[in-house]
Amino acid sequence: MARDHRRLAAIVSADVVGYSLLMGRDDSATLAGLKAHRRELIDPKIAEYGGRIVKTTGDGLLLEFPSVVEAVRCAVDVQRGMAERNTGVPPEQRIEFRVGINVGDIIIDGDDIFGDGVNVAARLQTLAEPGGICVSRMVRDQVLDKLNFAFEDLGSQQVKNITRPVEAYRVDLGSAALPTQSRGRRQWLRVMSGPWRWIAAGVLALGIAGIAVWTLPELWKPKPPPAAPAMSVGVMPLVAPPGDAGMAQRAEAWTRDLTSMLILSSTSVLAVPAPVVQTKADGGAIGGVARTLDVRYLLEGQIRQSQEVTLLSLRLINGATGEQIGSAAISLRETDTTRDQTRALRTGADHLLDSLWSAEIRRVMAQPLDVATPMDYVVRAHALTTDTLQQRRDQIKLYEEALRRDPNLVPALQGLSSALFYEYWEDAHIDRERALRRIDDVTGRAVSLDPTHPGPWLNRARSLYYLGQWEAALEANAKAIQLDPDDGGIVADRAWLMNYLGRPKEALGLAEQAIVMDPAGADYYFWNACFAHLLLGQYELAIATCEKSQGLGAFNVWANVLLVAAYAQQGEMTKAASAKAEVLRRHPEWTIATLWTSDPHLHPEVRRLVDEQFHSGLRKAGFPEK
Repeated sequence: MARDHRRLAAIVSADVVGYSLLMGRDDSATLAGLKAHRRELIDPKIAEYGGRIVKTTGDGLLLEFPSVVEAVRCAVDVQRGMAERNTGVPPEQRIEFRVGINVGDIIIDGDDIFGDGVNVAARLQTLAEPGGICVSRMVRDQVLDKLNFAFEDLGSQQVKNITRPVEAYRVDLGSAALPTQSRGRRQWLRVMSGPWRWIAAGVLALGIAGIAVWTLPELWKPKPPPAAPAMSVGVMPLVAPPGDAGMAQRAEAWTRDLTSMLILSSTSVLAVPAPVVQTKADGGAIGGVARTLDVRYLLEGQIRQSQEVTLLSLRLINGATGEQIGSAAISLRETDTTRDQTRALRTGADHLLDSLWSAEIRRVMAQPLDVATPMDYVVRAHALTTDTLQQRRDQIKLYEEALRRDPNLVPALQGLSSALFYEYWEDAHIDRERALRRIDDVTGRAVSLDPTHPGPWLNRARSLYYLGQWEAALEANAKAIQLDPDDGGIVADRAWLMNYLGRPKEALGLAEQAIVMDPAGADYYFWNACFAHLLLGQYELAIATCEKSQGLGAFNVWANVLLVAAYAQQGEMTKAASAKAEVLRRHPEWTIATLWTSDPHLHPEVRRLVDEQFHSGLRKAGFPEK
């Protein structure tokens, strides 16, 4: 079991500069040079200062020393030794190191060591120059009166995956004298001989040990190739029965349709068609196809005919292992209309998409956060449960971190805009104008970066509505429908817009159209129909559709709010009281004043209808007024 000694430890992280470039020029010579440096300089210095190799870390070494001073001395001697060994070597052929040193708590687990200090040291080395050493403030303080060289203050630095700023100092390897001190940011501090300061003595009394992390390329194993993108799928041509030219032609069309549906279903999915020639040439070897297409997963399928039924058997496969992670069976009849076939294909694609998300979530959650790609952060955000406002804000932070690493990542912008909308709806005390300005910026960037995907246009339409740009909102929604006319969800979003523009009759027609397009669709379709019925004063129909919405998926608090009003307007006060209690249990801060009327740019016609039908029902049910 791991034991936390809460002891401070000096940590040294060193990275080889230009290693990849040198390997590309002369792999054997570079490896030979690195081995020689370790054998003749680095390993002897580790032994000289009492160091211990804790473990190799794939592309480096984790070392432990008996004290901070010994770890720093070892780092300085190695860097000075490397400078001598590089004398006369052309710059493009030199092997140099960046070194970072930190002091922090460590955790011991058998012969292994962990701790935040190790992570900080790894980040500090990125601040060092080739051939240089960068240390934290605590390291400088602990060797301040012990070693005879100088430090340059680099100020507070924000480093990757460390939330707090790190105060960094550069070691002057060639200076033994103290330059004139400056009151500016780049202040020089001399290390003078003399007794240990009290802080260092206190640390020694706790049994301090130094750790060194030398980030060297692993000499006995080539680096693995870059991983394929997250959420990436290669779509293999559907295999038709041999000798049936007509079915082969339809198979090609269905393959194109499935590829398009996967892409249109989410900005997060990267679907790549696999050419027939390439697939045949590879002999169907899963790993070879996945590597060629640079994808994580492969979608393959076969077509079988039985009387008037055509069956598409689809399998989603892990491209690295060949393991099946999902499947779908799609039945198409000769009597089916084109829309019927499209709906069946979309249902199959959506089922496979769920399997894809599940597989990616398992993969991403099983790996440490410090190796996560920007898209991995999107997957983590997607995996979060968002039943509470705090969970929603945790999701927003993950999307923000993805964008900090890649500001142009459309899936992160799309996910962030959706999460910000939910925060806007659920937080009764949010600064609405400020929130809308941010949503406007995020949705505008997403549309600008990817104007060919319907998803960003949907969120853009909502953003424009809340900003009071109602006609522009309808145009943005129309653009989304143009890009994917067979998606019932997009039609349902237009129903939402019509409701919020005070046009419930048109909204009802669109909601019913969406339900016909996708009978197994989301509860959101029925919620829009419920809202339209309520605004039209059709309380019994509103109750029926809202109850249908509640029965289709997870609890929808908005449908429950509508039910409170509809039950009360219909005179079913017991049911109204029960629905009200459930809403207020989940959102005790909600009042009539904070529902809908809190939107700064609510359309005047829907405001009138909401006051007449919705708010009056809530008042009858005894919903809090303010």
